[in-house]
Amino acid sequence: MKQPIKGFLAGGVLALALFGIAAARPLEHGEAAYLRGDYATAMSLWRPLAERGNAVAQARLGWMYEKGEGVPQDYAQAAAWYLKAAEQGNAVAQSDLGVMYEYGEGVPQDYAQAAAWYRKAAEQGNAVAQSNFGAMYEKGEGVPQDYAQAAAWYRKAAEQGNAVGQSNLGLMYEYGEGVPQDYAQAAAWYRKAAEQGNAIAENALRVLCSDNSQAVCTAIQSNTVGLGKYASAIPLKRQDNTFLIPVVINGSLVLDFIIDSGASDVSIPADVFLTLMRTGTIRNEDFLGSKEYQLADGSTVPSETFMIRTLKVGNRELENVTGSVARVEGSLLLGQSFLTRFRSWSIDNERGVLLLN
Repeated sequence: MKQPIKGFLAGGVLALALFGIAAARPLEHGEAAYLRGDYATAMSLWRPLAERGNAVAQARLGWMYEKGEGVPQDYAQAAAWYLKAAEQGNAVAQSDLGVMYEYGEGVPQDYAQAAAWYRKAAEQGNAVAQSNFGAMYEKGEGVPQDYAQAAAWYRKAAEQGNAVGQSNLGLMYEYGEGVPQDYAQAAAWYRKAAEQGNAIAENALRVLCSDNSQAVCTAIQSNTVGLGKYASAIPLKRQDNTFLIPVVINGSLVLDFIIDSGASDVSIPADVFLTLMRTGTIRNEDFLGSKEYQLADGSTVPSETFMIRTLKVGNRELENVTGSVARVEGSLLLGQSFLTRFRSWSIDNERGVLLLN
């Protein structure tokens, strides 16, 4: 039931800072080609960077060899490129290499190696690796079986919005493995995962709520629990001096956005957008074409636009919200294409919530 999952977000900002503008442009052009489905061009742009030691490009090549995109599918080549990037500390490559070792794809199956690479990525905060590492502890594969450690790593992933981590943490609470048995906590975590479309969590919540925990589940499933008179008071996360809000994109993936009324659209950096494409969250048919956007300095830049079929924050879900692809070094911005769909909106700094009417 607890299958390892793959990670894609490659930490493009750090990579670009290290390798400079000269490396950044081929990397970005490669991403644009990949998004168009022009895998041959993407490979031709990324391979020279990878051969010169660019860890992000190495991780990209690993992914393309694993999926057989632009090259014949070759797990051994995939693992080799993942290893090059992983040895430079690239967390995504470390996580993906862990999966290769866990399943014996391109390398001999080796649970100890899988756990070791998951740990490296998990300790860097990679949510996918944290969830997978938790599963290793739960099953006792590559590490001693330890439910407390499993629950701890699931929690780290779950708190970052990882649906598998949320679902697995819910299971730990339901059965009291590594944490005290707590049906309310189980239902709460199942619900978070189910809202992202996690089928295992949806079924687990349905079963849990059909037994003597029905009253607990009814309370947990209410979207207005703990929000007083505001039916649409959405809790925010504080990061330094900025508020972030978890956003569910197309019922599939949760990402933390900055609320920015100065942004015309929902803006997503190119490397994150690549993740959405790879996971099928954004599809080719969602593209709307290119559009000119004006920057703060008065200059204009072209950007690809796309349709977000559903965008959900808290208990409010909108359909057909316009998004745009920003440069790799940009932030995830929840802009006017979302905010203006409401009669009014405001941020309650004291309570740390977004109020939508």
